[in-house]
Amino acid sequence: MPIRTNRVGLFSPRLCGSVAYYAAMLRSGRVAIDCIEPYDKHHHLLHRMDVVATNGRQTLSVPLAKPHRGMTVGEVLLSDHGDWRRAHWATLYSAYGRTPFFDYFADELKQILFSSAINGIASLDCSLHSAIISFLDLPIETVVVTHKSDLEGLEMADYRDSAIDEQPLAGEYYQIWSMRHGFQPNLSILDLLFNLGREAIFVLRRGE
Repeated sequence: MPIRTNRVGLFSPRLCGSVAYYAAMLRSGRVAIDCIEPYDKHHHLLHRMDVVATNGRQTLSVPLAKPHRGMTVGEVLLSDHGDWRRAHWATLYSAYGRTPFFDYFADELKQILFSSAINGIASLDCSLHSAIISFLDLPIETVVVTHKSDLEGLEMADYRDSAIDEQPLAGEYYQIWSMRHGFQPNLSILDLLFNLGREAIFVLRRGE
């Protein structure tokens, strides 16, 4: 359903978007995730996220089923190539299994990743987004844009093509692997979630 307010931030869907992505959402307060924008190969953050594990920074990439420019991002389907769900879960468990808040969110995260009901990348992104917002109790109102009418009458700040990931937050936060690899900026929001839990909001507010 359309947002019932006039000012929103317009964002592209992302796979467990970066810390800076969520800081920008928190600044907006009300956000629209655009699933009707045309897909192109530059939408790499649609299906990739960065984490840090035993061997350092690592990119997890969800395989897509032959996307092309004639599609919207909401039409792009997932591929089962490489048994990526098990591979991603193994990496996340190895990276964050000993963090303070992994066990609190792990079951819900795993359920979403392995859900047979989710067959599109935008659907996966939005399902993970909803779970992250709920777990961290972030004051972010979200609508998923699936029709042009969802955006009618809104005044929008467009973050879809902005360089928000090039604007790291001031300071650092606790990371379980920092003694080995040093602080790694602008990882997936999962890094902040697993390391700090609901205190993550104080880090996100550094960008306000």
